[in-house]
Amino acid sequence: MATTEALGIDIGGVIIPRVGVEADIVFKSANYLETAEMPLAFEVIRRLVDERFGRRVFIVSKCGPRVQMKTLRWLKHHRFFDRTGVKPKHIYFCLERSDKAPICRKLGITHFVDDRLDVLHSLRTVSHKFLFESGSQASNEEAKSPQSMRVVSSWAEIAQMLLARA
Repeated sequence: MATTEALGIDIGGVIIPRVGVEADIVFKSANYLETAEMPLAFEVIRRLVDERFGRRVFIVSKCGPRVQMKTLRWLKHHRFFDRTGVKPKHIYFCLERSDKAPICRKLGITHFVDDRLDVLHSLRTVSHKFLFESGSQASNEEAKSPQSMRVVSSWAEIAQMLLARA
């Protein structure tokens, strides 16, 4: 029997654009709700839900309680759940980046999109890792060290990789 696929997605720097060095710096302004999502993020996530992963799409994000509250407000304000088909109960917050690995293991996540190379390296049970690099962090060579890692620079590229096989 085939293994059931599951997709995990980080928020900061992947769904919500990273501004500056800190992933949550955009939430320090009073008008954080006006922050637009990454181009094509909601549309591609909707297709990933509808065409490949079904109900097995999860948000796994590291942030403190204050940013968690703001993130939930932002997701609601932008109608994330309606527009993507991701279930509200499929959001998992953790306080440390290292906590993402046990969450992924527990959920059976097979594919993960994050903008931090260190996080992806720590996800030992995830077989397909995507480094979302919108102009920052790692070189292609650095990310290619494990064969399971791919560098992507847009949601269109993620769609091309994950929906071509569906």
